Amino acid sequence: MKQITINNPIEKDINRNELVINQNAGSLIFTNTTGNQRVQLTGKDGGNIYINSKVVSTFAPSNCQSLTKGDKFDTTEGSSYERSCQNMEKRAGGDINIITGNVAQFTDELNKKWLNTFLPVAVAKTAPEMQYPAIGNNTNAIFKGDGSPNPDGSGAAAGGNWKKSDLDVQKLIEEVTPELTEIEAQMGKGGNIKFVSAKQIFLEAGTAPANFDSGIIIKKGIPVDGEYTINSDKTHVLNKIAVPVFEEKDTSSTLPFGDVHVKANGKLMLEGGSGGVDLNTSGNAKLTTSGRLLLGGAEVNIGGGTTNNAGTVRINVDKDVFIGSGNIITTSAPIIKTNATSQYSIKSPQTVIDGDLHIAGDLHVTGEITAGGDIIAGNGSVSLLNHTHTSKGKDNKTTPPD
Repeated sequence: MKQITINNPIEKDINRNELVINQNAGSLIFTNTTGNQRVQLTGKDGGNIYINSKVVSTFAPSNCQSLTKGDKFDTTEGSSYERSCQNMEKRAGGDINIITGNVAQFTDELNKKWLNTFLPVAVAKTAPEMQYPAIGNNTNAIFKGDGSPNPDGSGAAAGGNWKKSDLDVQKLIEEVTPELTEIEAQMGKGGNIKFVSAKQIFLEAGTAPANFDSGIIIKKGIPVDGEYTINSDKTHVLNKIAVPVFEEKDTSSTLPFGDVHVKANGKLMLEGGSGGVDLNTSGNAKLTTSGRLLLGGAEVNIGGGTTNNAGTVRINVDKDVFIGSGNIITTSAPIIKTNATSQYSIKSPQTVIDGDLHIAGDLHVTGEITAGGDIIAGNGSVSLLNHTHTSKGKDNKTTPPD
């Protein structure tokens, strides 16, 4: 043990003292100099613990291990940084919770306060620029009309005469900005989570995939109108056929593992490069929105297929379906059926039907009818080209066609 005392009469208020303990396994140093106190424990191979008024540091020339039999609590009032030059692995026998953001955002419901304050601005932004009647798709806010609809008898808003909205969105923003700024100040800084990987990111929930049947396919499920049989007398009979139906079954909702939940209370953005995006599941897939759903690409394919050749595509809406194309719309199938309960209309400068046409009803034409062949009436009994009349003499009408 060695103790060094330094005395300087000029610095009578400064203590200069250092205690050094050297052993074969290492050393222990206590520096008592005023303003520069420190403690350093150093092992023979260089590992050390260093303590002064500004920092506590440790150095391990090889492995560094710790074991806590009970609970462990770490609190950092400043920022915290952790770095590994090679691999990093963290395991928990229970749950892992990562929570960011000011505590007040959870306890004082600051986000809800912000939304309620901004609501009048959001409603004003939603309002039509021209005052035609409308309703908000989520809040059910009602926008009353002020004007008149399209005079063509349709009652449509488009083409009508409406007054311009007098809502001043900018003024509303200026009115709520002070309160929004105060709420955002209470939220504090930060609260974000960023995951950045120079290569790949892999997320997996559960250690085995659940591939139970998520439903059943009834290959002959429901009857629909099928093909017409054309008889030799040109009459036709409608035949019924059965088409496949899929019945959804719940076999996986009680699984104690394997679920991934992602919830964005604002906006969810998923972006992929030229490798594309693949969403594959052995269960049912749902993509729904209370707003507009846009599917676009250089080519969009929507298909229903199974290993049993029982795939079905159904498009069901509670109002209207519009299909438009800048060039060609093609439908192809052995049998194509369209059913209209009120009226079916085709509007085209020219319509071509390549094949026989059978009409089970009356045919009303306001223009000309041109036929390249004969026209047969009366269930095949009268030919327009080849029928004859019997004469009843001069100045008398002939008989009806024979």
